[in-house]
Amino acid sequence: MKKEMPIRDKETYARMSLRDFIIASCRLEKGELRLSAFRTYKAERRLLQCLAMVHGIHNRNTPCAVPKHDMERTASQLEKLYPGILEMTRKALKLFDQWKLSNPRRKDIVELLLKINFSWISQFLNSKDIEQINQIRDSLLKKERSEHIDV
Repeated sequence: MKKEMPIRDKETYARMSLRDFIIASCRLEKGELRLSAFRTYKAERRLLQCLAMVHGIHNRNTPCAVPKHDMERTASQLEKLYPGILEMTRKALKLFDQWKLSNPRRKDIVELLLKINFSWISQFLNSKDIEQINQIRDSLLKKERSEHIDV
C-alpha cells in the first residue's frame, strides 16, 4: 500500500503553526533565543505549508508539504495572493540560519513573530486562537516598546 504524501493536511499545518508561534513566544520570554528562533521559523514554515496545500502547489512526493529548499519558490508563487509572504519566508530562513549557527537575534525573532499573518489561515483557527495570537502580539509590542527595541 502506497503512503499518501504529504503526511499532514492543511488543518494540521495551521494548528502546528499556531502551536509553534505560542511556544516561540514562551521561549522568547524565558530568554531561550535559540529555541525561540527555531520555533518562529517553524511557525512561518507551517503556515506556508498550509497555504501551499490550500492552493494545491505543495510537494506531493515528500512527507512534508514544502521542503525547506522549496520554501522561497513556494512563497514566490503565493506572493500575489498573500502580499508579504515572500519577505516573511526569507526572514524565517534567515532565522533558521541564525539558529543553526547558534547566534539568533532577538530583534529578528520578534519581528517575524509580529509579521506572521494568521488571518491567511483563519478558516482553520477559532476565535479563542485569534484572541491568544492578539494577546501574545500585544505583549510582545509592549515589552519591545518598554525596552526601546526598534521593530
